Amino acid sequence: MPEPGPELLRLVRVAYGTLLLGTLLYTCPHARRFFVSDRWRGYARSSREVDLVQNPVALVVVQAVWAGVAVLLIVGWCAPGVAFANVLLCRYFFVRMRWKGILRGMGAPGFMTWWLGLVVFGLEFTAHHAPQLQATVLFVAQVDFALLYLSSGVYKFMAGYLHGEGMELGMVNPQWGYWWRSLRRLRPSHPVFTVSNQAGWSLEVLGAILMLLPWTRFWGGLLLVISFAYVGAFIRLGLLAEMVMLTGLLYFDAASAGHAALAPVGALLPASTAPAATLPPAWGAALEAGLWTYLALLPPAYAGLHYNFYGRRALPGIWQAALERYTNFFGMLIWRVFSADLVNFFIRVRELTDDRAVEITRFGWRTGGLRFSHVGESITLTCLFTTLKYYPGDRRRFTDRLLCYARTLPVRRGGRVRFEYVQVVKGPDRFEFRPIAEFDVDLSCGTVTERTLDASFSPRAAARHSPVHEGVRPGSYVPLGS
Repeated sequence: MPEPGPELLRLVRVAYGTLLLGTLLYTCPHARRFFVSDRWRGYARSSREVDLVQNPVALVVVQAVWAGVAVLLIVGWCAPGVAFANVLLCRYFFVRMRWKGILRGMGAPGFMTWWLGLVVFGLEFTAHHAPQLQATVLFVAQVDFALLYLSSGVYKFMAGYLHGEGMELGMVNPQWGYWWRSLRRLRPSHPVFTVSNQAGWSLEVLGAILMLLPWTRFWGGLLLVISFAYVGAFIRLGLLAEMVMLTGLLYFDAASAGHAALAPVGALLPASTAPAATLPPAWGAALEAGLWTYLALLPPAYAGLHYNFYGRRALPGIWQAALERYTNFFGMLIWRVFSADLVNFFIRVRELTDDRAVEITRFGWRTGGLRFSHVGESITLTCLFTTLKYYPGDRRRFTDRLLCYARTLPVRRGGRVRFEYVQVVKGPDRFEFRPIAEFDVDLSCGTVTERTLDASFSPRAAARHSPVHEGVRPGSYVPLGS
């Protein structure tokens, strides 16, 4: 099992702590919405448990503790314990809250912060307390991410990338793209879009295969780094691209050119410390057994998810319940990030006054759009309206989510808000933004009124090549009526 040397793993820890701190600082102006329940006009669904943790007073404590954890990870003080504290925070906000609010656990950026934080904890814990298991932790992490990445590539292949539907829609979408003003003027058949789509699915599949094979692992990691450097240059994803690029370093074995280039940098960074304590043999054996069990269950878990989604069928009885409990506990999913269903539309939000409609949405830092330039906000706004595609028969679910979001907007108390659903359409010579529906929210009455503007499109219709179907409930890929 080829693996990186200690200097590169030190670099991974410090870089992760830096990215974590950057994520928290980047999110700080939005934390009052992201990490507070709707009882205080936040995004989390109120309950006794949620209100206890996600309230305005606790938020200040959580932010201070989490930022301190990130700093301590960077300097390496008591790294295993600090990394474990980060795992607990990440799991609560990015995994446990995924189906308990409209933020959706901050989507892929939240998932990667959780997943990489768990890997850093495993590496630090074993380095100090069970060094004989560090290689096993690393191997499990490498296989885990490779299977996730393979799943993502297969989904892109099935969802339209092969037919030129996917990446280009995000690149020209003002809610997601950095350079949308320039790119939307290009022909939809322009080579930059063709190459981006075909590379989008094929390099993910190829990279995952290379990551799974010991003798090509470095090349898979390098391909991952290069791919997400490209994605990060075009798409507004917060620090997701950098998190994934950092994950690529886990595949740089000690004999690789990448390790030779980066290890000297890692050697200059602070080493981690921990109280001297060796894990008792029985506990070490239990940890090793747990790691190998998790690894052994990875292929059947992903096979079950794909059977639910592509086969559109549930497993028999108790097996389906076990699959969903297991995958939701570990945050496992089919990574559908940046497919056409998510990026072939965007939402304009306006406050309705007596005589005019005042634009609220401003995308991009240059427009002063602080709120709508955060990837978490884009995920929230997008997922509000993909509810129409994933649960078209459940009007109540969509209405409740839209009302929750509308109450967080800077409008007059009891005012009216209009959400305009704008489809990204491929014209003969350029991309067009075509309004197809409006959803008027009356906050005083708690009602949502829908109006169709263009009957040739529907906000409830999946993209042309999409395998999306109506689900039985959030957290499950089982189709309704299965």
